[in-house]
Amino acid sequence: MRIGINCGHTVSGQPGCGAVGIIDESKETREVGNRLMTILKNAGHTVVNCTNDYAKSTSENLAEIVRMANAQPLDLFVSIHFNSGGGKGSEVYTFDGRRHAEAVAACDKLHALGFVNRGVKDGSHLYVIHRTIAKSMLVEVCFVDTQSDVDLYHELGADKVAAAIAAAITGK
Repeated sequence: MRIGINCGHTVSGQPGCGAVGIIDESKETREVGNRLMTILKNAGHTVVNCTNDYAKSTSENLAEIVRMANAQPLDLFVSIHFNSGGGKGSEVYTFDGRRHAEAVAACDKLHALGFVNRGVKDGSHLYVIHRTIAKSMLVEVCFVDTQSDVDLYHELGADKVAAAIAAAITGK
């Protein structure tokens, strides 16, 4: 399988960087995303890193992510994110809220780790979901500003979270 992985947003302090709460989204997306890429490569999949660390603007960042994803044929594009806004749990966004097996499995696998399952949702309004040619999903691991989510994430670690997402992608 050819899989594009995006460690969401630019690095902290750059235009387009992720949410900051108790933890920093930009840092944690790279922790989970880089481990996910390693797991998938070690399982024999072709992995394309579609992460853009530096950009002059959010628009430039998003366009570069999509350019990297669309530069070759992918079977699946996955963007790793962490949510904010005081909610609780994990959710996955897809085009038109399509319940792809990988998206449903990602919700289920993260729920099995202890996160509230917020389900598969319509991500058609999200630039990377709307403009990526391949089947795509954006995984919101947990909330950076909810103490119980952060505590669970720290207890599990990025390795277990990445392994759960890899299992969802590969069906193994």
